[in-house]
Amino acid sequence: MTYPVCARVLGPLTLALNNHNATPTAQKQRQLLALLLVRHNTVVPVSALIQELWNDDPPRSAVTVVQTYVLGIRKKMAEQLNLRQAEVADRFLLTRSKGYSFDVKNCGFDMRDYQTMSEAARCAARTGDDQRAVDLFTAAEALWSGPALVDVEGGGPLAAEISHLDHLRLANIELRVEAQLRLGRHREASPDLARLALQHPLNERLQAYYMYALCLSGQRALALESFQQFGRSMQHDLGLDPCQKLKRLHQDILAASEVSVSAMLNSRHASYLIGWNSLEFRTASAEPA
Repeated sequence: MTYPVCARVLGPLTLALNNHNATPTAQKQRQLLALLLVRHNTVVPVSALIQELWNDDPPRSAVTVVQTYVLGIRKKMAEQLNLRQAEVADRFLLTRSKGYSFDVKNCGFDMRDYQTMSEAARCAARTGDDQRAVDLFTAAEALWSGPALVDVEGGGPLAAEISHLDHLRLANIELRVEAQLRLGRHREASPDLARLALQHPLNERLQAYYMYALCLSGQRALALESFQQFGRSMQHDLGLDPCQKLKRLHQDILAASEVSVSAMLNSRHASYLIGWNSLEFRTASAEPA
């Protein structure tokens, strides 16, 4: 289905209508629209919008100003869609009891599509269809064009929503990596994990995936080197050592021979890392990647 309205929050804030840009330029209008979009199809109370725009120090005219911002967004949408503002208010930016709601039913919306594809990917992974899970997670990740709402300075409510999206994105990336590794795609996953490890230099699980994939693709020395670098980062930034599981992984890689390292990884670490510890999987994964 082709939608005339396209809304995006997984990257820069965008509201495009029939190839015309209706994204607000004023900062507070952008904040208001962004919060309505990430809480799409739910009523956002005026009190939440006021908190987003002014934190705990709103002006006395805050309610009236919010109304003015909503009217400004509707006006720009109406101009770009060649619709009456009343129709925009009926179909898209709706007034509800004590609040507002942005209805994305008639919109192309990246956040909704991401959530739908990600949930389908999780279902595929739960039922053992790792190939479908990888395909769906990859397609979902392609919807991101940068950090969520990267060009919007958010207040407290919007910052919480962005944090939730960031955590969801990382969790889905981890699930996609697990599915790739279960499929034996160690060489394919290694470059991607190298990038992710740089982007998240204190994430112990991503580091473990990276070391696991490197070893199973014949790069044990690089896996050991990456652990040393990770340990230095942990000490420098947090004053902490890596967790016990990661240290055990490092010690096992260090103690194993080139011949035995694959079997060791899959007998001692595959279960908690990629959720599969069957004999069939260990035998298959022990073969050269």
